Amino acid sequence: MNEIIVRINLHVFKNETHVQFNEGIDSVFVKHNPQALGIQPLYVLYKDAFKNELDALDYISRSELTAKIVEQDRKRDSIYRGFVDSVKSATNHFEPAHREAANLTLNIFNHYGNIARKTLDDETAAINDLARELALPAPAQAVSLIGANVWLNKLVEENNAFSELMKERYSETAGKTSFRMRAMRAETDKFYHAMVSQIENQSLAGTVINESFIREINAVIERFKHILAQENGKRKTPVQEL
Repeated sequence: MNEIIVRINLHVFKNETHVQFNEGIDSVFVKHNPQALGIQPLYVLYKDAFKNELDALDYISRSELTAKIVEQDRKRDSIYRGFVDSVKSATNHFEPAHREAANLTLNIFNHYGNIARKTLDDETAAINDLARELALPAPAQAVSLIGANVWLNKLVEENNAFSELMKERYSETAGKTSFRMRAMRAETDKFYHAMVSQIENQSLAGTVINESFIREINAVIERFKHILAQENGKRKTPVQEL
């Protein structure tokens, strides 16, 4: 098929980003008139599916645990940043041994990039991995020498508290809601891809496609591909973001 619309993997977006993507896409469809684009029947199905997705997301957002999760994530982010700052400060210690220990520890941090910018579940896993690595003999000795044990212990404590809140959210009821969200997203994606295919099939059949529409739809897609790259931590200089 002659691909005139940029491809994007919608499956890997976070729920909120997936909704924002479709809001941007929908605004372009509305502007250029689905009837004029030759996709009106599919567009109606797409809008119905997207409304169901919005309803599912709203149910999740209204969870009484949401505010607690957001606050706990903020707390562990603050501890993480304080931990990093304390290690950076120790790289200027007057004792060479302390500087060496701090640099060893900082190199381990750099391997993980900016943990606080990861998605919620990815951050939980990254902190767990970081803690396990810092518990190895050489890193553990280095952390102890620069007096950063209290930061590490507090980070593990706050991360565990966050993990417990997420387990509550993933209770049987919340789990069913998450399953419903996945199903609604899949329906939205199905009709989105169907509209893209319809437009490209029309192009192959000789129908003149509105060039302004193509530019605008691709601009939205490229913007969200960049957002996806940021969410996945694909940065050229992750170390500088600590």
